[in-house]
Amino acid sequence: MEFLLLNSQEAGRLAERLLSVWYRAFSAPPYSVTRGELVRARRLFEVHLATPGFRLIGAFLHGAPVGFAYGFPRSPGEAWTEEVAASLPAGLHRRWLEEAFGFVEFAVDPRYQGLGIGSQLHDRLLATAREPRAVLTVHAHAPAARFYARRGWRRLGWLRGAPYHILAKELERAGGAGMAGAPS
Repeated sequence: MEFLLLNSQEAGRLAERLLSVWYRAFSAPPYSVTRGELVRARRLFEVHLATPGFRLIGAFLHGAPVGFAYGFPRSPGEAWTEEVAASLPAGLHRRWLEEAFGFVEFAVDPRYQGLGIGSQLHDRLLATAREPRAVLTVHAHAPAARFYARRGWRRLGWLRGAPYHILAKELERAGGAGMAGAPS
C-alpha cells in the first residue's frame, strides 16, 4: 500500500477514479447514495479542488486508488463555516472555527475496509494541517461517527436542522508530512 499526498492538480487528474472509490464506499447501506448524489459529489469535488490549501491523501494499491481523505483550511464567510458557526454558541464557534482545518471527505473502498487504511488516511491528512485544530460534520448514525470518536474527535453540537454532529479535534502538531506526490 502506498500513501501519497496530492495537491489539487494531481487530485483533479485522478478525480474519476477517486470518486469511483467514494461511490463504492457510500452506495451500500447505511449510506445508499445514488448516482444523482454521485453527480453532485463530482461537482462539489471540483469546487473543493479550487479551494486554497486543498490537499488529499490517497491510498494506492498497484497504482489504483483504494481510499482517500481530503480537506483544506476553513475560512469565515464560507457557507459551511457560517452554517456550523450559526449552530454553535459564540464562544465555541470562535474557539473552534478560527484557524481550523476542515476534514472534508473520507472514503475507503469496501473491499479494503478493516485493514487500517482509514486510520492511516485520517492520521496522515491531519499531519499535513498547519492549523491548531480540525473540524468536520458527520451524520449522527453513520459508522464514521464511531470511527471519529475513537480517533479523539469531540462533539461540539448538532448542525442546526440536520442530523449531523459537529466534531472538532485539537491537533497535536502543525506542520506537514513528507510524502511523495501523485502516482504516474
